[in-house]
Amino acid sequence: MGISEVTYFGHRYTREGLKIDDNKVKAITEMKSPTTKKELERFLGMVTYIAKFVPNFSSNTAVLRDLLKKDVPFQWDDNHDKTFKDLKTLITNSPVLRYFNSTKPVKLSVDASQNGLGAVLLQKELPIEYASRALTTSQKNWAQIEKELYAIVFGCERFHQYVYGRTIEVETDHKPLEAIFKKPLVNAPPRIQKLMLRLQKYDINVVYKPGKLMYISDTLSRAYLNEFDNSCDKDIDAQVHLLSKMDEFRRETDCDDALTELKKTVKDGWPESKSEINDKIKPYWDYREEIHEAQGLVFKGEKIVVPFALRKEMLQRIHEGHQGIERCKNRARDVLFWPAMSKQIEDIVQRCDICKRFQNSNAKEPMIKAELPSRPWEKVATDVFDFKNRQYIY
Repeated sequence: MGISEVTYFGHRYTREGLKIDDNKVKAITEMKSPTTKKELERFLGMVTYIAKFVPNFSSNTAVLRDLLKKDVPFQWDDNHDKTFKDLKTLITNSPVLRYFNSTKPVKLSVDASQNGLGAVLLQKELPIEYASRALTTSQKNWAQIEKELYAIVFGCERFHQYVYGRTIEVETDHKPLEAIFKKPLVNAPPRIQKLMLRLQKYDINVVYKPGKLMYISDTLSRAYLNEFDNSCDKDIDAQVHLLSKMDEFRRETDCDDALTELKKTVKDGWPESKSEINDKIKPYWDYREEIHEAQGLVFKGEKIVVPFALRKEMLQRIHEGHQGIERCKNRARDVLFWPAMSKQIEDIVQRCDICKRFQNSNAKEPMIKAELPSRPWEKVATDVFDFKNRQYIY
């Protein structure tokens, strides 16, 4: 054809890769400072169209986007003007995005910060496309391992057309994720299970890489776009048999020094060595991959972690049927957890005079945990009872 580049829909397709159309760059750089919210919206709309070329796009537009909030009056000052001009400069010097080559290996580099996610699609360490997004208020309270896993989900789903149907390497700076992917899905906490289920259609190999070597995705996660995905925004529904005690569990969890430190560590991410954590939470080290927080409570998988102040009462409730050591343990393990719980159950049963006296008697059967059916009428239960010398079935 005798041409070295083609311009199409604001993009220049060149031999080196994808660039921004010079005319679009010129139109943006010649725009005057906005005087109304409508003019600012028009400017941000134009630059958002080419956001994939600018790795730090969100952080460089945050000040401007704040002016678009409903309750914020439009008052343009020197700080806004400087941001406006700096953004123009960034667009003028935007990088070249390489063309995707279906015959070459694909790498996805992801990261999660306290407030956002970042991902970059790479081939031979050269960028194909950048992506970032903000976390919702609820997602900001997730454990760090959940955020890091969500970053993988975001990256895979954002670049679905590039990664689906092929083996890809995923770089993460969160080492515990490597172990999570090697364990059975059923052993993971509920929210992590949901996120991992979304990754089942992808063939990914998760590889740990120190954060200092992942400067692109690490920067993107701290320079996120304000896009929200609510598909995984529902908190885990915690079921505690004594609903009236939920508030008490939350209060005692907040007052418990060890659980407060545990929640902080879960949120910030576990260190690589046990020696680096507070002594109060060292008993939880071996369970760190299962520990998570939901609705103000701490869980190990689906079991609630009982605050220290409530453990004596829980032991009494576990033992109130005088079922013996093994049955009491099994009853507790279904819904409760704290370090050394089994040993404490053994102690209370062995010291119980009633248990010693009627050790061989036929004790009352405890409540049995039943699996939740997946649809109505999948399971039907019947029983009989006596009332006024008559037997009834229900």
